[in-house]
Amino acid sequence: MVFHEKLFKRGTVPVAPLMGLPGIHLTYTTVKENLENAEVQFETIKKLKERFEPDIVFPFMDLSVEAEALGLEIKKPDNESFSVKEHPIKSIEALKQLSIPDPNSTRLSVFVETIKKMRQEFTDTPNAAYIIGPYSLAGLLSGTENTAMNTIMQPEFLHESLKFATKVIEVYGNALIEAGADCICILEPAGSLLSPQMFEEFAGNYIKELKQSWSSPVFLHICGNTTNIIPKMLETGCDGLSLDTHVDLISIKENIPVNKLIIGNINPVATIAYGSKEDVEKEANALIEGMRDRKNFVLSSGCDIPADAKLDNIQAMFDVARKYDIGG
Repeated sequence: MVFHEKLFKRGTVPVAPLMGLPGIHLTYTTVKENLENAEVQFETIKKLKERFEPDIVFPFMDLSVEAEALGLEIKKPDNESFSVKEHPIKSIEALKQLSIPDPNSTRLSVFVETIKKMRQEFTDTPNAAYIIGPYSLAGLLSGTENTAMNTIMQPEFLHESLKFATKVIEVYGNALIEAGADCICILEPAGSLLSPQMFEEFAGNYIKELKQSWSSPVFLHICGNTTNIIPKMLETGCDGLSLDTHVDLISIKENIPVNKLIIGNINPVATIAYGSKEDVEKEANALIEGMRDRKNFVLSSGCDIPADAKLDNIQAMFDVARKYDIGG
């Protein structure tokens, strides 16, 4: 089955929370073990799939893996997301010292192998792969503040960084698709810091290039309130937008074409992780009711669900959505 047939085969509102981290409680593993070992990560994702039966299966989210493959030093706590320690690329000369990493070596291979295992076992459900966006990867190389300043102070250097980052991402994305990813979810968290015009120049145009280079559906996820850049996000040509809790989906839904998926956006922290089951049910019901006239809606979390989220709260999302027939 093609992607959309798999996604909508139940006939109810699809549910696809951005979850991976909470699965550590099902396999009694650490975040670190999952981010460094494909077998461990796959077993965790498998347990999550068995427990919740999501309509899109996501691996663990890791915004450091591409930067590590480029030689940057990474903080690796046992039970928190990994992060980049230093941002040493401050000049074109330093940039030229970097080379495109082989996706089948370094820690990139963990995610390639995880996707392979997902493809082999999960044939009835679309399997997604995460990948960082060009502007955010440039930010990890040079530092977020430096990158923002470079949009004005050193745009030539920034564009060179973005061209390099785009090539790194393109090669990695091709490896993930070849491994069996049914779709790619581009994570561009730093994009929310840009104005619409700046987003188009320093993020959107490069994301558009990636979308055109890949054969699989591409979704774009940006953290924060992205309401003002949604038109520019659509111009990238991506097949769907994953929008954070800060965006009022119901008020912006008419601005998104019916052939683009709208994915979101229950609060992953205040509601799913630390709220009550009733809080989740209330937010999910309100969101689904407000989006009932949109056949392109996928109920999800606004961003990655924390590791300490209550599994019963995640289950509540599915229980609510399964009661709603599409178009009902």
